[in-house]
Amino acid sequence: MVGALATIVIVSRSRLATDFGIGVVLWGLPIALIGIWPNQWFALLMLGVVGIANTIVDVAAFTLLQRAVPDEVLARVFGVLQSVLLGTVGLGSVLASALVSSLGARTALVVTGAFLPAVALISYRRLVAIDRAVAGPSPERVHLLEESPIFVPLPLPALEHLASSLIPVSVDAGSTLFRQGDHGDRFYLIETGELEVSVDGGPPKVAGPGESLGEIALLRDIPRTATVQARTDAALYALEREDFLGAVTGHAGSSEAAEAVVGRHLGVATA
Repeated sequence: MVGALATIVIVSRSRLATDFGIGVVLWGLPIALIGIWPNQWFALLMLGVVGIANTIVDVAAFTLLQRAVPDEVLARVFGVLQSVLLGTVGLGSVLASALVSSLGARTALVVTGAFLPAVALISYRRLVAIDRAVAGPSPERVHLLEESPIFVPLPLPALEHLASSLIPVSVDAGSTLFRQGDHGDRFYLIETGELEVSVDGGPPKVAGPGESLGEIALLRDIPRTATVQARTDAALYALEREDFLGAVTGHAGSSEAAEAVVGRHLGVATA
């Protein structure tokens, strides 16, 4: 449970590879300490630390993979990873027996536990390089998606992937974002500012921060059903058609939420 709480903090960080290295150290060091001081209660405490470290390592590693690997090959990468994990578990079982037989239980614990911190230290520079190369999206972008009812049902990895695909769009007051009848190529989320949404030249409806624009044309595959003009200077984020549809239609909860939003918008004659 402590490890799970710790992962809630680290998943939003951009230093997941470093956190992974720290988790590896905390996984091995307690095992070595058990060999040095084989006290029952101390051993139980140290194994608790191993449990926390195990959770941190798993979450950091899997999150990094999902950030770094293209979706087209992600399933294959996870398949290879699981095969390697199962193979090394079997190999470790054989090596453990050999170490205990040749060195004794306590020395085997010290050697085994010291191995992981040594690997983490040797790999430190590479871990830092991974952090620099594979940065997660800004928390502000993820939070903006989380506030949209369309994306609330999506799991965090999917939200992070979408946040990385968001395109900043600035609109000056008085300018037109899109017109009724235009081809729908993007979905928009309003970060700041206000925009006016009008249908057939009727009275405009004002859309503000946190609201979305353009989902009807994408979900129904029809031209834009309204004209959207900036009432004030506005900052928006856009999702390309493929990214939006891939995320929403690929998740039942999000698809239902999007249809509910479309229904509300159509009910008040807006897009």
